Amino acid sequence: MMTNSVPVDITINGQKLEYVEEYVYLGQIISPNDQTSKEINKRIATGWNKYWALKEITKSKKLSMKIKKKTFDTCILPCITNGCETWALTKQHRDKLARCQRGMERSMLGLKLLDKERSIDIRKKTKVTDILSRIDHLKWRWAGHMLRCKREKWSKQVTVWYPRDGFRSRGRKAKRWEDDLIMTLGPCGPGSRQTDNNGRSWRRPLP
Repeated sequence: MMTNSVPVDITINGQKLEYVEEYVYLGQIISPNDQTSKEINKRIATGWNKYWALKEITKSKKLSMKIKKKTFDTCILPCITNGCETWALTKQHRDKLARCQRGMERSMLGLKLLDKERSIDIRKKTKVTDILSRIDHLKWRWAGHMLRCKREKWSKQVTVWYPRDGFRSRGRKAKRWEDDLIMTLGPCGPGSRQTDNNGRSWRRPLP
């Protein structure tokens, strides 16, 4: 059991329920404290585990980069981006995800940091899907789907809900789910809370 308030002892049939700081639900970490950072760390670890599980392909000197690219895009990248539609990414989060991908690309090419190969040159060789572009695309697609769906669906109600008497404290504000979309698409994007029932407009490419 978890709470973001003062814990209160709850006993059922003589058994005292235990409070936890976090738990995993449908593959994602649920936590009241810095949930996105914990989930990203977990996703990166899962991605590296999958990378090394496929080392016969990713580290092979005989297989072409085309095969390695397809393996990365279809097997490794989804492990890292699973559930990314719900993330509220800060610059630190995006940098960490980009570093993870660059590390895997260097490993596939047999390069080390000391080789000082530029990231842009590495990407020209691997041609893998950029992880940040993939995350933005998936989040955009989910936002369009969510805003077109019926009001009764809980996923939409939770997303568009604002606390009636809520306010944001002074100082740097916590990143919100919609901030990534506003940053990418401007105030006329889905962050404006305007529902667009025209599916074609949501399928246009990201700028």
